[in-house]
Amino acid sequence: MQKNCCQYPVEFVEDIFGESSVLADTLKKVTGSDKPRILLVADMNVVHHIDGIGTKIGKYINEHNISLAGSPVVLAGSEKIKTDKLQSALRVVSAILDTKLGVADCVVALGGGAILDVVGYAASQVRGGISVVRVPTTPAAMMDAAFAEYSAVDSDNVKDALRVANIPKAVLIDTSFANTVLEGVWRAGIGEAVRLAAACDSSLMKKIIKHAEAYRNREPKALEEIVKTTVATRLKKGATSLGLWCAMRLESMSGYKLPHGYAVSIAICIEALYAKEIGMLKEADCNTITNTLMVCGALDGLGPSKYLFGKPDSIMLGLDAWRLVTGSEAIEVLTGIGKSKGAETPDRDAMIRALNMI
Repeated sequence: MQKNCCQYPVEFVEDIFGESSVLADTLKKVTGSDKPRILLVADMNVVHHIDGIGTKIGKYINEHNISLAGSPVVLAGSEKIKTDKLQSALRVVSAILDTKLGVADCVVALGGGAILDVVGYAASQVRGGISVVRVPTTPAAMMDAAFAEYSAVDSDNVKDALRVANIPKAVLIDTSFANTVLEGVWRAGIGEAVRLAAACDSSLMKKIIKHAEAYRNREPKALEEIVKTTVATRLKKGATSLGLWCAMRLESMSGYKLPHGYAVSIAICIEALYAKEIGMLKEADCNTITNTLMVCGALDGLGPSKYLFGKPDSIMLGLDAWRLVTGSEAIEVLTGIGKSKGAETPDRDAMIRALNMI
């Protein structure tokens, strides 16, 4: 699967550090060298849950004439590395400087969305920007974060407060990495697929519904089918901003204890209820969206986060933050499954009523 609306290659790879030459070929194209020089930054969760991965990567690098610039940097995943006052980002910066990585070299980011953000943020700051190849390892990152056109970290309890333009040189997806993630990360990840389906593509929603039970049960084929279809939809139709204002606010209110995937899934429900409340979405379509999230397990984070809905006015501050980021309060409103339209001024009273339905 190549390019489409992206200006970089996007490929699915089976066993990326095995027999496939896709990673090596990509690195040679990115660096313009037959012996590409790279820095590897990896998610601790992946390193700890795949026996012998270090040896496997070392063998791959040797067999494909890749030069590893120093020891790999291993970072803990999750939002905490984006809220640590740049400490994780500075670790990556230091590694780039210590290994004398330059604009003709490349950083390979292997991990979930937080890893991709931190690596991209750091790499963009050094020597005018070091190339990054993203290898997402969580379902949510495979379907969304890997394609972000910016990288960001948090500051002063503001989600993604510090952000810079950062477009990857390539995105390579090996869905087997998702086997390393915790149950909640797996289930919550489907929220990104449902978000895109609800806003842009009814056929994607049908695919998700078809595989919902299997996805919840962590069947690899179900994950592969959903990720491939979601990525194809995104490359063809672009991204959606549906629910982002709400998800980011919920994460921030929880002190980032509510994982991003669960926040996205809850935000989708709120958006569906809001659209129904203002007469834009049929009740049956609203139920289809919320029930699909429930069957997939993406709403498992709702119970522990119920306390947040005791402060609807605080949640609504997310709209004010959204205006600061985008320049307006305009949000996407669902008008059917796979359909949405922009609304310049959301009905705040109706949104609060939707919040009270959760």
